Amino acid sequence: MRTSLFLPLSLALVVAAVPAEPRPGPGPGSAPDGAGPVLVNQIGYATGADKIATVVATAAKPLGWQLRDDKGRTVASGSTRVVGADKASGDHVHQADFSRATGEGVRRLTVAGAGTSVPFTVSRKPLYPDLGREAMGYFYFHRMGTPVEAEHLQYAAHAHGALHPGDNSVPCYKNWCDKSDGKKGRRSGGKAQRLNVAGSWADAGDFGVYPVNHAIAAWTLLNLYERERTAYGDGSLAVPERANGVPDLLDEVAYGSRFMSGMLPKTGLASHKVHNHTWSAFPVKDIAAENAMPRSAMPPSTNATYAVARTNAQLARVLRPFDTMRADALWLSARDAWQRAEGQPDVDYPEANDGTDAEGGGDYADTQNSDDRYAAAAELYLTAEQRGDRAATRYRGAVTGSAHYGEIAPVDWSRVAAAGTLSLLAVPNELPAADLARMRANLRTTADALVDTQRSEGYPALLPGTDAYPWGSNSAVVNRMLLLGTAYDIGRDRRHLKAMHRAMDYLLGTNAMRISYVTGYGRHRETDLHDRLAWGQYPKTPYPKGWLSGGPNSALINDPVTPTGRPAAKSYAGPGTAPSAWGSKENTINWNAPLVWVATYLNSTAPDLTAR
Repeated sequence: MRTSLFLPLSLALVVAAVPAEPRPGPGPGSAPDGAGPVLVNQIGYATGADKIATVVATAAKPLGWQLRDDKGRTVASGSTRVVGADKASGDHVHQADFSRATGEGVRRLTVAGAGTSVPFTVSRKPLYPDLGREAMGYFYFHRMGTPVEAEHLQYAAHAHGALHPGDNSVPCYKNWCDKSDGKKGRRSGGKAQRLNVAGSWADAGDFGVYPVNHAIAAWTLLNLYERERTAYGDGSLAVPERANGVPDLLDEVAYGSRFMSGMLPKTGLASHKVHNHTWSAFPVKDIAAENAMPRSAMPPSTNATYAVARTNAQLARVLRPFDTMRADALWLSARDAWQRAEGQPDVDYPEANDGTDAEGGGDYADTQNSDDRYAAAAELYLTAEQRGDRAATRYRGAVTGSAHYGEIAPVDWSRVAAAGTLSLLAVPNELPAADLARMRANLRTTADALVDTQRSEGYPALLPGTDAYPWGSNSAVVNRMLLLGTAYDIGRDRRHLKAMHRAMDYLLGTNAMRISYVTGYGRHRETDLHDRLAWGQYPKTPYPKGWLSGGPNSALINDPVTPTGRPAAKSYAGPGTAPSAWGSKENTINWNAPLVWVATYLNSTAPDLTAR
């Protein structure tokens, strides 16, 4: 990922500078042709969910529709509602609401003068029983520093050797970490420092590791665990650590987060990122050649240091019942990182192309540090209180004294305050009851606004069509689904859960591109994404199931194939463009993590939308 995808409810877009990537020619991968004009969730609907198809039709008056079962019998009928011009897509649309048709089975929707949908299922059972687990497989596939073995993969052909095993000894770019406390000219003596950043996930379409982005991906998965302790227990995932007595979800996050402590040099702030000196080839067909590329830890930032603090503090909290030694080491590292960041609270990562870093990775530039401090303070406070650590009082003061205290908004890597608040709502603590009640009320209000936004759109996105779609717009959707799910947990307002289901309808086919944005799901689905390894190594093998495409991007397009000049919801690259489509078809750890969260949550709450 190259830039911010934060799209707050105020509609303000935050967009960072983005470096250009190599522009290879087209390859053998292909995106699907879209479905016809009667657009549904290509997987199906819960019996008690809102079941609303979007129909692309120029008719100014309602059109008749019929819902038929797998034997062609009509089980429901009605007329469409004319929505009219949909601003996000430019389409003239109708909506066909067949929510009252609660009978189970395979269905197809036919609309007079428009056509017939793909077949789908209406069911009382979970609609996506395997999606969360398959989406978790994304992280094992992208492990670096260890061979990725066939026995743990969906497709054995995807096995590959270790990527960047040399990350256990990475130089600091231009020896920046030998300058004590960031002051030029002061050396630590002896050999130049090297950092041990082994144990990570490849961040996105490239092989960089970035604490600020990793932190929000790790938080999302750990938040799922802290809200649903039975999610992905020991032996439930195909990971090497299964059957070790630790929940597999925690094993995966613990592996991918090993590098975080190693981002801290002997003194001073954490490295902002580690990546190659030049962009990797696309596709990567020779792992040995990739591993031989020069690679360094780039200069430090305050935000990266707070990211280390909050990830390690949260991991220390959840791992403590299973591995006290590891938890204690993570806790020490978290406290150390916090102290370092507090000592240098406003060191922002330098802008691109100023000579302080190499060009082979994303910037993740962010000049606001207060939200990072608040999120880190929240995790440190919760963990200190769990451990009975006297420092809990100090961290609590940093939480309650922050301007972000209680903030609720969609999260992304560059705006993380709400992650701190959601942790405060997930983990028992001693904050004033009135404060926690206000946070819950704010969450419900935010969820209500998301419901209103969705209802005002022709397609069931949770994004307002009056604005641009940001880079990674699909992650903006799933992160809003996370807020809806958390709000439903608190208030049991079925509107919030139904809105989550409708947002999944958007991802799985009820969208302007007429495709499912999740690999392996739907008749008309995305089949190739911007991933250097997956695309290049396995041209004759399907992509793994459960990878989320970034989605339409009209806010910042810097690749040669994502179309410009189109409506926001149609700013998406077409068939065979994966190598050059990093602006819209990239996949990342912090986009797949919320997909895991929402898929798991929708499965666990399936009984709540059984028709009554």
